[in-house]
Amino acid sequence: MNHEFSAHHAKKSQDEAQWAYQKRKEKFYYSMLEVIFLRIKSHLNETGLKKVMEMDEKRTDNENFSIEFSQKTWVALAEAWIEAEGLAMRKIADLYGLKVTDFEISKISPAKDSNCPDNCS
Repeated sequence: MNHEFSAHHAKKSQDEAQWAYQKRKEKFYYSMLEVIFLRIKSHLNETGLKKVMEMDEKRTDNENFSIEFSQKTWVALAEAWIEAEGLAMRKIADLYGLKVTDFEISKISPAKDSNCPDNCS
């Protein structure tokens, strides 16, 4: 299979992939959140389950607390995802035989500070 790539074609492919990535990442975060919550709950003893139930009740009764809890949850997921995504990308890039020189370094975000939410640069 022989394809000729122009700068225009490369830019268009990158833009389409970035758009699709953002859309799928949002869906993935919701799925990951559900899986993580289920995994946590499946390992809790009575005391742990009681704590989760109390926290969920507090979230139901206090909208501001619930919003703050949700924001912290999304930050935690984003931080965890950055590490997992980087590892998976390295492993799959290795399978393709890709090297650092095969990437547009300007498109790769620098590592975020652990105290920085997902949208920090």
